[in-house]
Amino acid sequence: MEAMNKKLGAVKLSKVSFRATNRAVDPATVKEPADPQPSKGISNVKSPQSDGSTKPKDVKKQAPTISLRGLLAAQHFTMTLKNRAALRRKSRSRTPNRKPVTIINEQVPAGSANPPQRFPYAQVKELIQEFLTARLRYVTYDPDKSGDLTKNLCEDIKKMVRRYTPPRYKLICNMAIGSKNREDILMTSQCLWDSYSDNVTSCSYENSTMFCVVTVYAVYFE
Repeated sequence: MEAMNKKLGAVKLSKVSFRATNRAVDPATVKEPADPQPSKGISNVKSPQSDGSTKPKDVKKQAPTISLRGLLAAQHFTMTLKNRAALRRKSRSRTPNRKPVTIINEQVPAGSANPPQRFPYAQVKELIQEFLTARLRYVTYDPDKSGDLTKNLCEDIKKMVRRYTPPRYKLICNMAIGSKNREDILMTSQCLWDSYSDNVTSCSYENSTMFCVVTVYAVYFE
């Protein structure tokens, strides 16, 4: 014990004094102690160095989604436009831009008759066409009976056309009936008449065995 006390007495204790200062400590100058051993669960992440240039981040662009309802609506709209365009084209083709021409004070050629009513050749042609279809649809060609058939049909046609013919018109009916197997038949007609007041209409019909050609002349006389 005495030896221990002697050693302690030989050691000189130095006094340490601390001075307190009033200066504020700059937090930027204070360095935090570095962690010598980083934790295993946390990876070291380096902060990006700001070099003054900002690079845009790579962002994946997503494709726009198309719904079935929107697709059907677009198809319906397209079809509606096409139908409207087709209707416009049809209306333009049916109604041309030409204005109808009205004839005022029609000039009658010298030497021609001037009937108050003209012969309705278009209406008469439709009547004759319907008549031939109804009468000859089931008739079979017979050369022995063709003469009588032609006379009877001509008389019936003249009676039918007379109902729609204006006054002072003479009617001339010409008919030809033949076998359909004969392909070397040629029919022509020629008349000298007044092209202003007179008119003519012609119709033809054929079935499985025969053909028929009818020509009706309407001649006006004063």
